[in-house]
Amino acid sequence: MLVWQDAVNGGTAYAPQIITAPAFGAPAISDRRHRAFGRADERGREQFEHELAEMIAHLRSVPSLSLWVPFNEGWGQFDAARIAELVRRLDPTRPIDHASGWHDQGAGDLQSRHIYFRPVRVPRRRDERVLAVTEYGGYSLAVPGHGWGPRTFGYRRYRTRARLQDALVRLHQREIEPAVRRGLAALVYTQLADVEDEDNGLVTYDRRFVKVDEQVLRGVNDALRAAAGGPSAVEPVRVGGGSR
Repeated sequence: MLVWQDAVNGGTAYAPQIITAPAFGAPAISDRRHRAFGRADERGREQFEHELAEMIAHLRSVPSLSLWVPFNEGWGQFDAARIAELVRRLDPTRPIDHASGWHDQGAGDLQSRHIYFRPVRVPRRRDERVLAVTEYGGYSLAVPGHGWGPRTFGYRRYRTRARLQDALVRLHQREIEPAVRRGLAALVYTQLADVEDEDNGLVTYDRRFVKVDEQVLRGVNDALRAAAGGPSAVEPVRVGGGSR
């Protein structure tokens, strides 16, 4: 298992226009606007850089660690382009996702997007960085008796395993496979397992119930490898339109 390592968030209260609005299409803004990002406190910014350097020094020899993520979805983000260069100096051996999700500052090795409420598309671009969708999906199925508590969260909710499974296959057939053929290079599905009140995992919180048939998911992954020009081990699974 290869790990993409996030840094711990910092800052004060986060504004919805910074951390929420971009999910619905609001444009990226400059993270040098420290106050807007909840980063007006200079000592807090200095403390983040100190702890970031300590984290990298502590973890850089871990062989499974493959990429650094200093900021995610604008939470406590500031000066991300400069921070990416700091991370590069501390560890030149690994790539960097400098601003995962939104508020891209044109730095690091990835143009990193989180897409939930819009279609996954590959735009025309001159950016030479790797194009990655580092969060997508988030399809939710609550399984009684296997959850963490009464509260639930997901980006799209389904009532049965069959409907969740059909929706997941359609998403990949209609959006993800064409995007991969056009150059989308990396994908991170939300998410492997339920986490507390987030029931959008492929496996329940107690790890006792798998929500998507293993052969179906294997077919989805195989189709993605084929779309990227890689070897195909099994015939991809195809499903009809269906309804949620």
